[in-house]
Amino acid sequence: MKYQTLFPVIILSFFTVYGTSQSLDTIYANSHQVVSLTFPNAIQTGMTGAQNFAFSFDLEQADNLGLLQADKDVTSNLLVRTTAGNLYTFILAFREHLPKLHYFIGPEQHLKNPFQPDFQTQEATGTIPKKPSPKEKDFTLLCTQLLKRESSTHKRSKRQKGIRAKVIEQIHHDNQVYMVYELSNRSTIPYDLGLFQLSKVLGTPKRKASYQELPITPLFEFQMPKQIGAGKTVRFVVVYPKFTVNSEEHLQVKVLEAQGSRNLTLKLR
Repeated sequence: MKYQTLFPVIILSFFTVYGTSQSLDTIYANSHQVVSLTFPNAIQTGMTGAQNFAFSFDLEQADNLGLLQADKDVTSNLLVRTTAGNLYTFILAFREHLPKLHYFIGPEQHLKNPFQPDFQTQEATGTIPKKPSPKEKDFTLLCTQLLKRESSTHKRSKRQKGIRAKVIEQIHHDNQVYMVYELSNRSTIPYDLGLFQLSKVLGTPKRKASYQELPITPLFEFQMPKQIGAGKTVRFVVVYPKFTVNSEEHLQVKVLEAQGSRNLTLKLR
């Protein structure tokens, strides 16, 4: 199990838009005890606002458990994004004697946009019908065409523990990037997909001080599998906002098993 400790980065003031009306919970930590946080979904990325706090989570296997410690009497904040796309934020404070050592984070605690209805909640309760937007219809049409198109070449692939990830095609259209992927399960055990993430990477893991993984949030996912049966191959398309990669960066695809260790990382450039 490999954990990455994430030290502070600048957290933009989007809180003026997201969740300003929400009262933030305070989580207490110190230097001689580990505080654990369990989220409703696996953690995609997390960061603290001050170097006195360290937040870590498993990078190799999709997991909803995060660990927190602090070493000085300061106040900061924690921002976490889960694989479901939800954002969570909390006030962090140092306390010598902790009131609790574990926090269960509920799904209702994610940040909500005050300018938009909470569609996830409304759809779950059945109060509104789910209708595809015009943009989703355009995405679906082009994704369908890409999956039907024969491709004799592919950009890059990697196989590990019977699981193979392959990038079939990369198409730029309007202000979006369409990536056609293929996942193959050559093993005799079904593969439950826990995390599939495209990121821009700066530096190398050996130099932690300068190493950064910047996930690229998808705009649309078409036929993304939840499970790949034994001996099966699945193709799907993910639509991303237009992005650029400079000479010091490269792209990588991280594939993590939901409950297992069949994980791989595919370096694209």
